[in-house]
Amino acid sequence: MVSAGLVLGTTMSAASGTAFIATWTAITGVGFGLSLATAASAALVDMPKESAGVASGVMQAVQKAGAPLSAALLGSVLASGYQSQLHLAGLPAATAGAVRGSVFAGLAAAHKIGSPVLLDQVRSAFTHGIDAMLWVSVGIAVAGVVLALLFLPWHATAATTAASAEEVQEGGESAHEHAA
Repeated sequence: MVSAGLVLGTTMSAASGTAFIATWTAITGVGFGLSLATAASAALVDMPKESAGVASGVMQAVQKAGAPLSAALLGSVLASGYQSQLHLAGLPAATAGAVRGSVFAGLAAAHKIGSPVLLDQVRSAFTHGIDAMLWVSVGIAVAGVVLALLFLPWHATAATTAASAEEVQEGGESAHEHAA
């Protein structure tokens, strides 16, 4: 659901309405809610009770470090994507610097000088930056799914359960042979 919501978000344009944005962010939010709770539960379920405090501390550290790190990474992708689409030749240096500095300053500058061309360019550049950020997020989400499928405890538990079932079946056959 996270990846589906993010991919849907990449189809957003400067003309997209509030309902469309609310839809893809809601899908993504529900996906995050389901996956984060499930991942936390799966990570902690096999911990011995005496290690519960340590496990909880590790989960808190991951949450506290992960949010700022992801904000910095995704913010850099967004800013880079935004700035790469700006073509500011002919603008005064101070105005061009402000437009490069933030989308809000770009919007304010476009309104101040009365330039619908600059306004459209700032909006389109911002949308491009959002698209780049969402694609990076999709890549991270897909990598998370792959890692979960490879390393979560249920994978090892399923293999152990299958091996135990084979041992029981083999043991049952030999008991029947001895009875006969």
